[in-house]
Amino acid sequence: MRAITIFLMAFFLLSGNAFALKCDKCHKDDKSLDKIFQEQSIKTKQELFDKLRKGQKSKLHQHLSDSDINEAAEGMKLK
Repeated sequence: MRAITIFLMAFFLLSGNAFALKCDKCHKDDKSLDKIFQEQSIKTKQELFDKLRKGQKSKLHQHLSDSDINEAAEGMKLK
């Protein structure tokens, strides 16, 4: 029973970091999210959705779900 509990706890802890891993795979160094948000002056969650769904790079981000984008917005402390 303990093994199952530990496994489930580890799964939920690691699944929370899944989005970070999705972003970090491509967004490193000069392409970091901080720099992109500053360059494109993204300040709200809606602006982030617009850029990812309708912007120039929308095809690269089409695999992201709304919850993934919401997690990114929360991680970047967007309103």
